[in-house]
Parts: sequence; C-alpha cells; structure tokens
Amino acid sequence: MATTTNNGWETPDDTDLVKDGALAMRTLGQDIDTSVGTGLLAWQSYTPTLGGTGWSLGTTGASSIGQYVQLGKTVHFSIRMVFGTSGATFGAGRPSVTLPINAASSSADFIVDIAYNDSGSNLRYQGTADYATSVLDLFVWNAASTYVVTAGVTSSVPMTWAASDAIFISGTYEAA
Repeated sequence: MATTTNNGWETPDDTDLVKDGALAMRTLGQDIDTSVGTGLLAWQSYTPTLGGTGWSLGTTGASSIGQYVQLGKTVHFSIRMVFGTSGATFGAGRPSVTLPINAASSSADFIVDIAYNDSGSNLRYQGTADYATSVLDLFVWNAASTYVVTAGVTSSVPMTWAASDAIFISGTYEAA
C-alpha cells in the first residue's frame, strides 16, 4: 500500500492484487471520513482586530470573535465584533478588520457580506468591503441615489455608533 502526500491516506499500489481492492477502498473511505470529520474542514478560531483611524471596540462588554476554514486556497470566514460600554471609540475615517489568512492579492475574487447592528433601534444596515492582502476596509450600502452604491463607514454612518452596536461579517476569498 502507498499513502497520499497531503493526508497520508492509504491507497493501493499498481501491483496490489484485485482481491484486496474492496479493502483498500474501504480503508481510503474511512481515512477520508476521519479527516473531514476531525480537521480537514474544521473551523478554526481567530481574533480579528478592528483598525482604522480612531476605531476601538473598547473594554467592558466588548468582544471580537472570528472563525475560518480553509480548503486548498479557498478561505471561508465569519466575524462578530461588539463595541463595549467603556473605552469604545468611533473614528472619523473608515474602519478596517484583519483577515484570518492573507489573501492572494487585492485583485483576486472576493465575496463578503456585512451587517451593522444598531443595538438602540435593533436595525441592521448592510455593507460590503474592499480588501488588501491582510485587511478588509468596511463600507455600507447607500440607497440615496438611483442605484445602490458604497459609502464609507464613519462615526455617524450608517448610524451614530454606541456601546453594544455590532458588526457581523462573512465571506470567502482566495488565500495567498
């Protein structure tokens, strides 16, 4: 028997007898099943960092939770960030958030969806992002014109930010 390069799954050699074919296929199937169930597609935790001029989640009550899974060069991720009741700052410039794994390039395919949750009114505003190799630059959808366009997120857009407001992000991109 031989083994695969990446996961060490057993596979039959060209010279293995046909009578061992069923056993070899069962063994390979079990190895794949075990890998997929325990690690190959398991979500990994990471702590995303909020950046941008003057943006901070604060301390008391703040949280930043991220998770991702990578299959080959495809990365799927989700992020939940909640602003705290003390020390949170809402900058004048656009906020950014770190990615779990560097992206291939800023021209690679990228899919992202963002929801900004106003805890005071429980309204959600939708958004999107541009990205560099390691961060997302956050935008909100602006429906004030004939066509929906992106607008920069600020301390008062899409809402006047306050404690317990949240940012939810999910997406898919190509890893470097």
